Amino acid sequence: MKKQAKKPLVLASALVLGMTAFVPLQASAANEAKEPIYSVQIEQQLKGKIIYDFGHELLIKTEEGKKYHIGLYAFTDEQIEQMNLSEGADIFIEGQVLESTDEFNSFDVYKRFLPEGISKEDLAKLEKLHKEMRELEKTLFADETEDNEAQWDALSALYDEMYEIEKPYRLAEWEPETFEEYMAFFKEDLKREVAAEDLEKLEALYTDYVKFAKDGNDKQAEEKIDAFFTILNDYLDMDEYTEPETLEDYLKEMELEISEADKTKLKPLYEEMVAARKDAVAFEKDAKEADEALVEEKWESVWAKMDQIWDVLDPYMKEAMVSKPFADYIANIADDELSEISKDDLAALEAIYEELKELAKNKDYDAMDEKWDDFYKILDPYFNVEEIPFKASKVVINGHSISGTYEYKAANSDK
Repeated sequence: MKKQAKKPLVLASALVLGMTAFVPLQASAANEAKEPIYSVQIEQQLKGKIIYDFGHELLIKTEEGKKYHIGLYAFTDEQIEQMNLSEGADIFIEGQVLESTDEFNSFDVYKRFLPEGISKEDLAKLEKLHKEMRELEKTLFADETEDNEAQWDALSALYDEMYEIEKPYRLAEWEPETFEEYMAFFKEDLKREVAAEDLEKLEALYTDYVKFAKDGNDKQAEEKIDAFFTILNDYLDMDEYTEPETLEDYLKEMELEISEADKTKLKPLYEEMVAARKDAVAFEKDAKEADEALVEEKWESVWAKMDQIWDVLDPYMKEAMVSKPFADYIANIADDELSEISKDDLAALEAIYEELKELAKNKDYDAMDEKWDDFYKILDPYFNVEEIPFKASKVVINGHSISGTYEYKAANSDK
């Protein structure tokens, strides 16, 4: 079992300011799009349902069962908000099929997330750096197994150079949240109410952070925001998931019924795991860089206990997987991402599923593993439907017809 992920809490000043380089949803190494993203010749019309809404990109499934990856970069933020997009909603789109989603990584798309009013001279510098960045990313992502430390350093340097060009423009348009608004971001993650004394310190640190950030003093701003989170982290629930305190609650959460003999076997193991996990969390909280090996050792102890627990629970899990009728099982996974299964394949899947139920009844778990492989060899191709990249110029949704009007507004004259 893998270590639980931690919520990212310590934010560099650039990230808090929203100054990190924008990376679209499809971040594969790309060739640049030649034409402006807002100049689209209508070539195709699509009608379907929204599967996922990523903000400036959508995934839709048409009535023919095809999936399209839609770029909405021709629309202003106000227009996208007006669309009131929601997953499952019907949508009509006009636009152009693209050669690949690489076109979502062009400089024209990158500009979409820059402050307006950048001088033409600085835009030209950014475009040149962006091209170098994409070419270097293409090389690095082509073979991530090689030791390319020097190239990664070069890529980081490009990011830094672009940031320095963008920085004054971003600072000029940045309107910091008030302390109360900023604290509201963490409201749902607070384990307990922040003490009045700490709240006062946090407000002072945040005020200093904003001042230094506005003045362009990144180092001092980062020191203040780091000190801010040193205090706040003590109040935040940093774990995405924590196992219940008792075995009984854990089994209830897992919806498993197990024998009394196995409960007796698991109870001390589970209590040891919970204790080891608390110890690891507490130690990691105050650990220094030199303690990294010991932190890892403590977490390894937790996972070792979990592995023992799962060894006992594995047969119950395998039986639970085939406890429902086939129709219920397939309905549970047949969401909008799954294309329509042919009658022949559906019959073959049902036959295998019935064999799985028989194997579970006979407790032949190794044979079940092999049979599940056969099951998903048939089912997997229905998940892996090609996503066709598409650049939208017009959207009709919720009774609104909206044509994209976005165009980047550079400064009228150079600096």
